[in-house]
Amino acid sequence: MNGFDVLDAEQWKRKALFRFYETYDDPTWDILADVRISRFYDMTRREGSSFFLAFLHAAASVCNGIEEFRLRIGPAGEVRRYPVVHPGSTVLHDDGTFGFAYFPYKERFSEWLPDARATLEAAKRESGIDPREDDLARLYFTPVPWINFRGFRHPQRRGHRQSIPMIIFGKHVEAAGERTMPVGLTLHHGLADGYHAGLFFSRLQALLDDPDAHFAG
Repeated sequence: MNGFDVLDAEQWKRKALFRFYETYDDPTWDILADVRISRFYDMTRREGSSFFLAFLHAAASVCNGIEEFRLRIGPAGEVRRYPVVHPGSTVLHDDGTFGFAYFPYKERFSEWLPDARATLEAAKRESGIDPREDDLARLYFTPVPWINFRGFRHPQRRGHRQSIPMIIFGKHVEAAGERTMPVGLTLHHGLADGYHAGLFFSRLQALLDDPDAHFAG
């Protein structure tokens, strides 16, 4: 979908960390936190927008702003850096199975939303799956709106270089006048650490607390 450049591994600041985690059978790691969504949720209601699509775009915007979330491991083990990565998500079908929908990313939410709505509706009507595993310029999202979960684990394929960030988000709950939602993140430890997860959650929370600019864009 878009080009990439290959990092010079010998000059890369994460060379030692990357080589270390290459030896792991499963170098991915997970972290989960609650985020406040009261203002963001209220804005989607006022705007008549889908919370799912609005959150998908907001989280994708945050990911695109963090270089480590745009790094991928290519088929030959090379580290690629993509200029833009695009959200894809599981979508529930009417028969209780699910498939995947892919949303080409645009920076401005207002420009992205019409095509995203059409893509989502088309995906709901389809059957089967379309994994597109060769497309590394992706972010994987999984909505689980039925469960306010406290733990999760994504399946990992043996021998597969899973370097695409995975983001799962769950059921909203409201307490003491604040609406919160669990958000889980899976990253490849050779590419990103707790520091980068911290950037993701702090920037995401800032956007959710002050959504005006996002919806105006």
